[in-house]
Amino acid sequence: MPPLADRKRALAILVLALAYVGAGRIPLPSGLAFQAYLFWPAAALTHTALFILGVEAWWGLLLGSLLLNATGWLPWPQALAMVGLQALEPLVAWRLLVALGCPHPDPGKTRDLFRWLGVAASVSAVFSAGLGTLVVGSALPQGFHHPSATGLSWFLGDLAAILCLGPSLLLFLRPLATGRPPEPRPWRIPHPAAEGIGMALLVLLLLFAGRIRPGLTPDFRLAAQFALVLPALWMALRLGPRGTAAGTTLLALSILVALWTGSRILPEEAFRFSQLFLLVLALATLTTAAAAEEARAARQALELRDLQGQRMEAVATLAGGLVHEFNNQLTVMLGNLDRLREPLASVPAATGLLARLEEAALALEGTVRQLKGLSHQAPLRAFSLPLEEALAPFLAGIRELPARIRFETKIPEGLQVGLDPELLRQALQLLLTNSLEAIVARGHIWLTARQEGPCICLVLEDDGPGMAPEVLRRACDPFFTTKPVGQGRGLGLSIAFSLARQMGGDLVLDSAPGRGTRAELHLPRGRVLEPAPQPPAPASHPRRILLADDEAAIRELTREILAEEGFEVVEARDGQEALEAFEADPETWDLAILDLVMPRLHGSDVLLRIQALRPDLPVLLISGYNDEARPGLLDGPHRRFLAKPFRIRDLIEALASLGVGIPPA
Repeated sequence: MPPLADRKRALAILVLALAYVGAGRIPLPSGLAFQAYLFWPAAALTHTALFILGVEAWWGLLLGSLLLNATGWLPWPQALAMVGLQALEPLVAWRLLVALGCPHPDPGKTRDLFRWLGVAASVSAVFSAGLGTLVVGSALPQGFHHPSATGLSWFLGDLAAILCLGPSLLLFLRPLATGRPPEPRPWRIPHPAAEGIGMALLVLLLLFAGRIRPGLTPDFRLAAQFALVLPALWMALRLGPRGTAAGTTLLALSILVALWTGSRILPEEAFRFSQLFLLVLALATLTTAAAAEEARAARQALELRDLQGQRMEAVATLAGGLVHEFNNQLTVMLGNLDRLREPLASVPAATGLLARLEEAALALEGTVRQLKGLSHQAPLRAFSLPLEEALAPFLAGIRELPARIRFETKIPEGLQVGLDPELLRQALQLLLTNSLEAIVARGHIWLTARQEGPCICLVLEDDGPGMAPEVLRRACDPFFTTKPVGQGRGLGLSIAFSLARQMGGDLVLDSAPGRGTRAELHLPRGRVLEPAPQPPAPASHPRRILLADDEAAIRELTREILAEEGFEVVEARDGQEALEAFEADPETWDLAILDLVMPRLHGSDVLLRIQALRPDLPVLLISGYNDEARPGLLDGPHRRFLAKPFRIRDLIEALASLGVGIPPA
């Protein structure tokens, strides 16, 4: 007994064959002198079956064509020829669409719709309307009296059926065949039942106006048919692609019923008008629906991006406050660990304990650095440098990639970027980690760059499995992750997005299942580098330092370090107290150390006052929270920034860069 899957497949092929025969027996002839068909439903099956059921559906179409032509009037040579043409037509159309990059056309997208209809029209014109007319005409004693008119009629009849029935088949039957439910689309009208019934009554009124009022003039009846555009556009704008496809099918069938209940024999002018009217109406309706759906999707994407921005701002506010507190405490921890090393150097047991404490503190510092990436803090030290130089720290770590990964770079020379290279390294490392986690076996990763107007576009692309559309839409959302519980936090892309914004750029992701992932970092261009100003020569006796920080532990630690080095330190608990101490005697100060974020008055405001009174005074700004930094705050040779947490050696080096050396004993 054959397996269940084989029996289901055989049953599907048989059902498709019978459906093809049934559709082929409803040609809806016109009664004209030439063999004309207004509408041939079998054409819609021909150009949708392979996209719904897969390539195996071709056997159903072949069997249906054999049954249809074997039971017809054609002699067996012409019947076999028609079977060959009808079997080749769907295969050629399918192969062309695959070559055009559209293996699964979606009538809800304008690009797919036009590709599918263009291929269907071209193939139908060659096989059915062209070669098919010649084959059938050769079976007639006198041939067709109007071969060109017959071929045109067959072509328009095929195209009308494809337009009016094909989208409904693709949008409704393909989800059933694949077992995947269609993507839910919200109904966007307040009273759908009432409006739907009203539009249906309007359609019937316009179609059968001539029956209701026999005395209507032909011009009025024609105007009533043209008025069908109104309910068609209503469908396109209100119901979405699926509803519009179903409505177009019903509307087309209603038009056919109205035509054939009125007269079985149509004048040639009415026949041509009906064919073209069906084609134009269906094409305009489907195109409008697809365009409206794409506009809705684009608007929804913008709304999601705005929502993501709001969420990121909420996370940034929370993260910024945590970073500030963590960095203050880490500064105290690391600074005091440094101070303990020398007095405990002779105690063997203390060395290991201090090393473990330092290791834990540095691990926490790395976590805080990642948290800082979410805080949207603008870098205080972005500068111009060649792109190759900015990428050097990141590329240095590529040597440690797994052997299964092939990494290639193509970076043009001469590109300048204006950013903090450390932020760029972090962003690229997060994107690379995302690619490595996605590629489970062997894979390929490319890093390329190009100039795009005022930006430098840096592209990291992989050939991994890619992301589904619903995952891609929320890839940078900090509240969304595809990782199971306990296997990471899933914040990599969120932090990379935040870092890109901090650098003054943006992160754009493009991905699809089976096509890998492409991450584009749009970075600001840098200007031509100018020679850096030389720091001033160290003063002979710089002794007096103004130290302002709202964290008592940091003030105490910094004061003790500086006092041990021979400086006189005056402490201030906030910005206002620091300003009062400075203004009391501006000329006696040799250096000011200011925390950026303090109560009553921020460090940046104190600096502005210092610049007004003593523009030559060296100022060292310290902070673990850069949000209060202002543009141009570090301009000039007398300004430096030291990020918290800092070590004792970092503080001494910062003082030396300002020309404030260790005082002589």
